[in-house]
Amino acid sequence: MIKGQPLVNGTAYAHSDIEIVILGVPLVEVSEINYSDKQEMTLNYGTGNNPTSVGFGSVQPVGSITMSKKELDRIRAVAPGGKIQNIPLFPIGVSYATDQGDYTRDRMICKFKGQDVSSSQGNSRVDV
Repeated sequence: MIKGQPLVNGTAYAHSDIEIVILGVPLVEVSEINYSDKQEMTLNYGTGNNPTSVGFGSVQPVGSITMSKKELDRIRAVAPGGKIQNIPLFPIGVSYATDQGDYTRDRMICKFKGQDVSSSQGNSRVDV
């Protein structure tokens, strides 16, 4: 493919292309994963009304994952004391691959803060 040339009838990255592994456990029932990092940015002022520079502060990484209760139970089975909060810092790899052979991998160092479980009438699957 020529760089910058559009791929006609190509395939874009899709949720079904994602592979997620936590503590060596490949997860297949993940319905959503979100991750981002944001850096604090402050306008600095001197004389006058307009900013004279920009100051940069801490970077705050944030993430969340939604999976089936069955997947959560698989992770808790390897967690110290059966609590995901007790798992030490661990890497999560999110890989994207398409049928054209494109492949990217995002790697984050993560820590679970807790878990929320809820279910209601009509659910065919309990997500956490």
